[in-house]
Amino acid sequence: MPNGVGAFFYEACDSTNARAAELASAGEQGPLWVIAGEQTAGRGRRGRSWTSKSGNLYASLLFRPSIQPQDMAALPFIVALAVRDTFVGLGAPADLVQCKWPNDILIGERKASGVLIESSAKHGGALDYVIIGIGMNLVHFPDDAAFGATSLLDATGREVAVKEAISLLAEKLCARIDAWKVNDFAAVAREWTEHSWGLGQKRELRTHDETFTATLIGLSDDGALIARLDDGSEKRLYAGDVFPVERVE
Repeated sequence: MPNGVGAFFYEACDSTNARAAELASAGEQGPLWVIAGEQTAGRGRRGRSWTSKSGNLYASLLFRPSIQPQDMAALPFIVALAVRDTFVGLGAPADLVQCKWPNDILIGERKASGVLIESSAKHGGALDYVIIGIGMNLVHFPDDAAFGATSLLDATGREVAVKEAISLLAEKLCARIDAWKVNDFAAVAREWTEHSWGLGQKRELRTHDETFTATLIGLSDDGALIARLDDGSEKRLYAGDVFPVERVE
């Protein structure tokens, strides 16, 4: 672990995010990683279950940044870039590792990692703590995922141990967070855009209440995805999922 960063490892737990939240409520200050060999109740975005068999990386970072909730717009993209750094450092070809809005990382256009960021605010609105949950498919992946999945092993033929992966991830994410300038989202957005999947192309967008196709334009200054509809109008999305247009389920 980087200097000053702690870690707890569990052979199995319900969810590393849930365990990190329990530690925060008990007064743990962090920064601290919670790492599990397996999760019995792993969670993805929007309450989805996260397949959590042994061999992949399941980890959550608890920390207490001195920022306001509205300052967090860049964090999902910073984390995505750190996970991308990690996959490349573990042997994935850099040109095949892409960031998919809002917080997935792809290898060869197939999902290899997801991120779930949760936070709690103090009375008065300031952040109390932030938990960054990260799952990385190192050796296996679900074959029934809504968006086609892969693993580092499947994509590169290289089998990496969890210990090696978390060591590198902790280093990369620590460096990214230390370099984070809260008032300079543009720099983060620019780098994320350089490695993004689907920008400039037509994609199928799914929100909680509609599905439509649009051309992905880029990120707004608050992290929303800007999409251009067929009639030329633009729409900003703050939550949802992106799929290839030709996908049929």
